[in-house]
Amino acid sequence: MKKIGIIGAGASGLYAAINLKNKNTDVTILEKNDRIGKKILMTGNGRCNITNAKYYDEFLENIVTNQKFLYSSFNLHDNYASMDFFQSKGLELVTEGYHRVFPKSQKSSDVIKFFEDEIIKNNIKLVTKANVLSIKKDEKFEVKTARKDYDFDYLIIATGGLSYPNTGSTGDGYKFAKNFGHKVTKTLPSLVPIFFKDKDLSHIKALSLENIDIKIETNQGVFYQRGPVLLTKNFISGPSTLSLSSFVVGKDIKNVSLNLSKDDEKELDQNFIDIFDKNPNKDISNVLDQIIPNTLVPVIIKRSDIKLDKKSNQVRKEERTRIVKNIKNFTLDFEKFGGFNTAVITKGGVDVRDIDPKTMESKIVSDLYFVGEVLDIDALTGGFNLQIAFTSAFAAASAIKEKI
Repeated sequence: MKKIGIIGAGASGLYAAINLKNKNTDVTILEKNDRIGKKILMTGNGRCNITNAKYYDEFLENIVTNQKFLYSSFNLHDNYASMDFFQSKGLELVTEGYHRVFPKSQKSSDVIKFFEDEIIKNNIKLVTKANVLSIKKDEKFEVKTARKDYDFDYLIIATGGLSYPNTGSTGDGYKFAKNFGHKVTKTLPSLVPIFFKDKDLSHIKALSLENIDIKIETNQGVFYQRGPVLLTKNFISGPSTLSLSSFVVGKDIKNVSLNLSKDDEKELDQNFIDIFDKNPNKDISNVLDQIIPNTLVPVIIKRSDIKLDKKSNQVRKEERTRIVKNIKNFTLDFEKFGGFNTAVITKGGVDVRDIDPKTMESKIVSDLYFVGEVLDIDALTGGFNLQIAFTSAFAAASAIKEKI
């Protein structure tokens, strides 16, 4: 019976394990934490956005880095195959806005329970608190932990990246890869909030803005994203912000701005004329909230160099123009991107040029496989990154079973 070791009990490691087990395999998962799936519990704000139901081409368009590398394995096991897999084994799913797929219960803990049950059902050995110290290969893979040494015929590295280090993602897989002669590309936090230096938003706790255009100018061009934005006193977040960050993180940021109105400048100016005409004796600070959120009214007025108590019937055309421009181009003085402690995913990782795209097997060391976030593959927010974990894990599991 062949022994298969999996380092890491996150999404990719767990998925590989339960797709590996048959009568000819002895599967052992080594997990450094005291329980499985710590990062899974956090995904989707505790609901676990398990995958995305977009069809083939649309799905792959959301893969940001090394999209082509994923073609072969995605053809073998795509998002619908994963959905069928979970549902066939009793985990009910539901599809919500933006094609995001969640467990019907809306609890990420039920996804963990699913994996726990499958581990027991398939007699998979799970060793927690097993911090892997070193790996080497002679005839077999020799894996040393603080408490015990193991030997395996096949080894899958599923250690994750660097995002949310408190879940155990501390870059161990990169160290193991380098020791086996693999290159690791530059790693950066991705799908992160964007922090700014502006002090005139200190009164804002959390303002939700719908269908907002974000524009980021960089040294490599201008990037846009439209969608909901969460604005706080010192950063912006939300799905569209996180997705945009994956394209611009690591670049030289010149300017960040929000378009707070769907109307063009001419239409917006006419709206102000109409509102001012209807409220001629009111302070403009008391009428602008008909167009923009109330908490942003004093900010827009001050940025337009107008007194807050100025009467509507006293606003000149050039002042109105400044208000319009500040709404259409609400600038934020960029400070930094969020770090790995706020990152949903890691950009960068084990260089895929040394990985077989059909099997996830190393081209340098036979019977060694890399799956999930440890690879240099990343996607936008919305369930795409978890699917990368499932797809790559299935490819590795299938390849190993064919060898046995």
